[in-house]
Amino acid sequence: MEPTAIPGTRRFHRRTLDAMRLCRYHRNTSSLLGILNQVKRLVVVEMEAMYNARKQKDEENRALRPPIVVSHSSPAPPSAAALDSSS
Repeated sequence: MEPTAIPGTRRFHRRTLDAMRLCRYHRNTSSLLGILNQVKRLVVVEMEAMYNARKQKDEENRALRPPIVVSHSSPAPPSAAALDSSS
């Protein structure tokens, strides 16, 4: 993640995100929780199950829909009763 590519953030917050090295898993320590509290509007913390559910939902949204099949049948010949009533 490029910390300078986050528009509208303070330099302090960008440096904090850079120091966290968010590309890997971290242990749940008090220092990490304090850092996350400082930048909580920029970071989403999710468990692995939440991550997998979000990815599965994204894949379902991107999946192709089944094709729409329309069959056009030939018109039925007019019945004798319909011809008699029109005269």
